Amino acid sequence: MRRYNTLIMILIVLTLSLIAAGCVPSGPCEFNQHMAMQVYRLPDTSSDFMGTMVGETHTILAWTADDWLGFDPGVAQAGNIGLARLYWVRLNAKVTPSCLLGVDRVTLADVQADVAASSP
Repeated sequence: MRRYNTLIMILIVLTLSLIAAGCVPSGPCEFNQHMAMQVYRLPDTSSDFMGTMVGETHTILAWTADDWLGFDPGVAQAGNIGLARLYWVRLNAKVTPSCLLGVDRVTLADVQADVAASSP
């Protein structure tokens, strides 16, 4: 019985240590905006403006060093694959850094190359 109690205590301490370290398993890295956000075709404000969205939740599939988040808009896009399929919003809120660590970090040039490769 004493070994059982010791084992339980060790497991509790390990679990609490992982939680305190921020190593809590979670789902995909997502963003949800409560205010209107402008959506662009590329991670660049001079690219095509795709519209405004508010109150939607999307999984972050790529991000840039200058805080653009790429997501699948969920609309049909004939021939667009990879980064060419993503729409982009400018991050205007804090995202847990550990969330973004598992997301591909890309550049505008990477996205433009995929768009060019998808064009006929």
